[in-house]
Parts: sequence; C-alpha cells; structure tokens
Amino acid sequence: MESPFPVHPIYIVCDESKSMEGVAIESINHALPEIHKAIACDPIVNDKVRISVISFSDSAEVLLPLSIMTDVVDFPGLVVKGGTNYGSAFTCLKQTIQDDIIALKAQKDVIVNRPIVFFISGSEPTDANWQAAHNVVADKNWSFSPHIIAFGVGGAQAETIRQVATIVDKSGSFYAYHVNDDTNPGSVLWEILKEIFFYMLGGRRHVDEGGFEFPAHGSGFIKLNE
Repeated sequence: MESPFPVHPIYIVCDESKSMEGVAIESINHALPEIHKAIACDPIVNDKVRISVISFSDSAEVLLPLSIMTDVVDFPGLVVKGGTNYGSAFTCLKQTIQDDIIALKAQKDVIVNRPIVFFISGSEPTDANWQAAHNVVADKNWSFSPHIIAFGVGGAQAETIRQVATIVDKSGSFYAYHVNDDTNPGSVLWEILKEIFFYMLGGRRHVDEGGFEFPAHGSGFIKLNE
C-alpha cells in the first residue's frame, strides 16, 4: 500500500474591476497560461499542486475549479467588468475552499495541506462591510482557513492590502505587497509562486512552522509590513 502524498491547494483570486483595465489585467492574463504550462511540464510539481482561479468584480465566480494542471486544456482569462466587491470574493472563496477540501480529503491517498490564496486587487473595495466576509475566511478556528498573500496594484491602498493578508506563522508574519505602477503584476505573481513551490517541494519547513521566507523587496514590488 502506497503512503499518502501531500496536495497543496492554491487559489488565485483576482480583481476584474475597471481599476485593472489595461496593463494590469493583460499581464495577469499572460502570466496565468505560463503558470499553467510551467506546472504541467514539471511532473513533481504537477502531482502535488492544485490550482483554482476565482475572479471578482460586482460579484465573484470560479473561473477554474481546483485542478491538476495537466487536466486543464485552456486556462481561463480575466475580463474587465465593474466594481470591486471584496465581500463577494471572500464569500465565494470560503465556499469553494470548503467544497474542495472535503472532496480532496475523501481521496484516501492524499494529505491536504493548508490552502494558499493569492489575492490581487487594483483598487479599494466598493462594499463597506467586506471585513466580515474576510474574517470568516481568515478565522484560524475554521479548519480549512487558508494563508492569504495579498497584492495591491495601482490604486489599492497599502492598509487595505495589509488587512487582507493573514498571519502565516507563530511569530505573526504576514505577506502583503504592492506592485509598482511600471511593473508587470503577472511577472511578480509568478516569481512569488516559484518561491512557494521551492519551499513546498524542496523539503523545507511547513508554512505553519515558519517556512515562508519571501524577500522583503524584489524587482518591481515592495513588502508592506515593514
């Protein structure tokens, strides 16, 4: 009998509001197929990583259900829409994670690690009470609670992006970034993803033990918790 193997669910939650129009959404749409291809071409990463894409504007939807990358033929693209409803994004995220983890745990041959969420937004939320939906997802008493890494683009305010990011270890570390206006946010997303794969699959410590040690600064982005 084979031993269970770890599965790492990763959710990319991306703003489709007017604030992302132009280079921001174009660069994300360019990066997503590249991420798909890179994972699908690496058998070790492909076996252990599952990717889902959730978009949000006035409402949220699952563009790509949690998937093995070699099972995906066409990676979905983002389309500029209306407002920036954070609450709908976190409500959709919570239900999606819950359904996905229950389904994964029903597979007897896997061990499901804590989900990791990349939250990307280009503006301030247009809904006033988004924190309530965020707090439900971020509550560490919820057994499926993910680690959220937050990225601000353009008009997203640093304090809001800090609030979205969640604590990832016992020392209180969290990861919130702002991408420079002249930088491709898709490339920043891919660079951070590669760091995660390095820690996940390279025998490093689990994130709950302090395994995330991303750079404080990088090409085109700054870390906001300093």
